[in-house]
Amino acid sequence: MITFGNGVVINATSNILPLLRDKLQGKTRYEVLNMPFVYGINPYYLPNLNSIYLLHKSDSFLFEFVEKDDISKLYQHKGFNYALQYDLNSFHTEHLAVIAKYENEIVGIASAVAECDDLWQINVDVLPSYRGNSIATTMVNMLTIEVLNRGKIPYYNTDSGNVISQRVAVKSGYIPTWSHSYRTRLDLL
Repeated sequence: MITFGNGVVINATSNILPLLRDKLQGKTRYEVLNMPFVYGINPYYLPNLNSIYLLHKSDSFLFEFVEKDDISKLYQHKGFNYALQYDLNSFHTEHLAVIAKYENEIVGIASAVAECDDLWQINVDVLPSYRGNSIATTMVNMLTIEVLNRGKIPYYNTDSGNVISQRVAVKSGYIPTWSHSYRTRLDLL
């Protein structure tokens, strides 16, 4: 289930679609997303093309781009599960990454994963002891601008309860654009 503006898009198998149509017919977007059988709502963000700009980088950290062919070398660095897939055979591969280093140690990684040819998801992770230094915001911003420069559409998503990640999105130049429900409790129907 995805909400766009004032509408709702529902993707369901043909055997339950009539039941969902019956339960949701005439409901507002807000009512649909708050039905007792809908949960797992996540916000999605697109860059605000009218106001995004490259943020100032901290002098304390070194930031570097890593191209697709070299991203697998980053898999030796553990602890970046939100940013890296750690899977050489993934169907959706990382196409570009930004690393943040402090004294030659990688302390943060952001990656752009190709969901399709033109839509690349931005993922980020920073080691716990380095969080709060705007590293995630800087990497997401750098990566977003580079993905745009390559003619692709970057997007960012997070969990509805992860306010820190939502702030990273906004501070990096993104605006909330749609919500997506990834689960239902059909037994409540």
